[in-house]
Amino acid sequence: MGALKELLATGRTIILDSAMGTELQTRGVSVKLPLWSAQALIDKPDTVRHIHIDNIDTGADIVTTNTFRTQRRTYQKADYHYKEYDFAETAMHFTSDAVDLAKDAVMIAAEEDEVIVAGCIAPLEDSYRPDLTPDTDTLCTEHYEHMKNLADAGVDIFIAETLTSIREISAVLNQVHKFGLDSILSITPRNDKELFSGELISEAVSIINKYTPDILSINCIHPHMVEPVIAQLKTMTEIPLGVYANIGDPNYKADPKHKENDPMKRTVTPDEYMKYAQKWKSMGVRLIGGCCGTNPLYIAKLSHLKGKK
Repeated sequence: MGALKELLATGRTIILDSAMGTELQTRGVSVKLPLWSAQALIDKPDTVRHIHIDNIDTGADIVTTNTFRTQRRTYQKADYHYKEYDFAETAMHFTSDAVDLAKDAVMIAAEEDEVIVAGCIAPLEDSYRPDLTPDTDTLCTEHYEHMKNLADAGVDIFIAETLTSIREISAVLNQVHKFGLDSILSITPRNDKELFSGELISEAVSIINKYTPDILSINCIHPHMVEPVIAQLKTMTEIPLGVYANIGDPNYKADPKHKENDPMKRTVTPDEYMKYAQKWKSMGVRLIGGCCGTNPLYIAKLSHLKGKK
């Protein structure tokens, strides 16, 4: 039985870690595009390790490798080579470094608790520009290359996240099953009916059901959006569900003159996020963590969900 299946078998809530990219920003680390959080693997790898450690110390069962943007095409866009390496070798090098940083953190902080290292797989292009999604052959080739780099570096499981188009979801699932690792697949919906691409969630789930990842999650949406999406997913699949939402727009300023300010943008505190998470747990969600804007303080709150089935 794989590491994630073993955790699921306990029946308790599984706690995923908090965001990496936005937390690097908060800690003063450059996350300039196109490398985004992968820039820290060049400039500030110790900070990446410390973020993993802080998540473990506050109760995360799973830490996610900082590999959201360590694909070959990202280094091509940045025109960045490590030493004399080509772009593919550069991607392999930094993917391996990222996995090592997560594994180091587990060795330092996990003590007797078992903490899983999840290899992060992201859309090849901008998560919120599904119109830029490459053709199927390119998707399969490049995702396989990235997954192989992660597997060779020793991740315990895969987490494919912020997926917004059916074509990329299909390509990722098609490649994941080749490695025999437990997996989380996480989609980003626009509403309770559609992916960010505008395609129907029901059509995506019909494909996901054929591959049966260990957990089907949603991520990087405001907590206010989550309940109706989970309610819909429960009618479509028997796969255990997960949620890791963002905390809203930190630059959003509510107008005190109007009661009806945008609930999808308002920033959510750790205590407020915990209230949402309690509701998600009551709906049967098995995996809960945090996406953009969250930090280990949010995980400290969520860790209280682990105590009971």
